[in-house]
Amino acid sequence: MDVLTTIAAFKRHLKAAGYADATLDIYRKGLSQFLRYLQEKNIGDVRSIGHGVIVDYQLLVRQQPVAMETKALKLRPVKRLFEHLVAAHKLLINPAEGIVETCRKRRKIPPVLTLGEVQRLMDQPDLSLKTGIRDRAIMQVLYATAIRLGELLALEVHHADLADKVLFVRKGKGGGQRVVPLGKTASAWLQRYLQESRSCLVRKTPGQRRLFVLNTGAALTPACLRGQLRCHRLQADIDKPVSPHTFRRTCATHMLQAGADVRAIQKLLGHRHLRTTQSYLKIMPVEVKRMHEATHPGKDLYEDKSADRHLPDPS
Repeated sequence: MDVLTTIAAFKRHLKAAGYADATLDIYRKGLSQFLRYLQEKNIGDVRSIGHGVIVDYQLLVRQQPVAMETKALKLRPVKRLFEHLVAAHKLLINPAEGIVETCRKRRKIPPVLTLGEVQRLMDQPDLSLKTGIRDRAIMQVLYATAIRLGELLALEVHHADLADKVLFVRKGKGGGQRVVPLGKTASAWLQRYLQESRSCLVRKTPGQRRLFVLNTGAALTPACLRGQLRCHRLQADIDKPVSPHTFRRTCATHMLQAGADVRAIQKLLGHRHLRTTQSYLKIMPVEVKRMHEATHPGKDLYEDKSADRHLPDPS
């Protein structure tokens, strides 16, 4: 089997399977790098790729001066390629079997904002500007709904039901769809954005359907949103990195701390597996202790009730 043809077919398979554009882009880059490596080794047939070839490639990736997560994203497409070939009965043995993307024990847990930091961020946009109202509405929506960056940017005006205070996520990860609650605060800011800001921003682009737009009326871009969040973070004097994903983790963590059931959080985040949701939640020992003391059914069993007891006279 020709390597170039096989990898090209796998890319088409991923697109047909409904993978998100961002995921497809990551997989394309990872597979292209792996293809260049194979070409340098003069390997043209997939069937001649043994476990040793994959191990050597893994070592090459691990030597690169990039973050552990970036290294994992370079190895993941290769693993998925061979898993697909084995599942499709095109290979009998998976040469990538046992290859570990990253050492999870050393993986850093992304930061979560405190309630105070969230409020300081919300206070930064200049509400005298149309884009300032937009930025405040975006942050409120991100914090209230925990939707992904791609899901936010894909929202259209009719996806917001302000009467029922919900958002319809039509383009979720993996093609999934769900309805997420907005709450009163986010609904109010979204209403203000639609009335005072967006209506002015889209004057030159009346056919624009995307919910969040640039000052030119074009659809909001990932680079613009990340740049705005960075500016607001610096203005708020917050040392932690702040991204749309930071709001996602922060929302989930704050809900858990407030007593929300982890399965309800799973549905909000749109996770297929509970273990994925659990990996999002950073629970500190003090919080675990507080929750245990407040909710454990056996918390009163070990209280000292000696004052109510009548011990026998030792004489």
